[in-house]
Amino acid sequence: MLRQILTAVGVVELLSPDAFVGAAERIALDNPEDCELESWVAPVARLEGLLFLLLVRRSDASYSGFKQMLGVVGIVALLHPRTYVDYGAEIAYTDGTRCEWKPWVYSGTRLVGLAYVLVALDELRKR
Repeated sequence: MLRQILTAVGVVELLSPDAFVGAAERIALDNPEDCELESWVAPVARLEGLLFLLLVRRSDASYSGFKQMLGVVGIVALLHPRTYVDYGAEIAYTDGTRCEWKPWVYSGTRLVGLAYVLVALDELRKR
């Protein structure tokens, strides 16, 4: 099921990166209209979607490696959610300090990080 979810995310990012990023902003930001994305964000989101699809669908080995990489990202998100979100905002927005995150974003980031770590551990257990 995870493979199908990641495939769907990759397809949406590849075909409609602006809509994908816009939806994420509306969900996570209290003030999306005050936060200006860097010009490169949409093309990089499209590339990320393509990479997701290649890694998830290419082979079982690439999918396994992708899940292990999620674990590395997950450790950072789990242990340092505020740093993870704020650093990402500084990179993706012209002035990331203007972004006002909804109250649940940092705890949600921690939960997603935990999920990523669990996916990676499950993958390592299968070896």
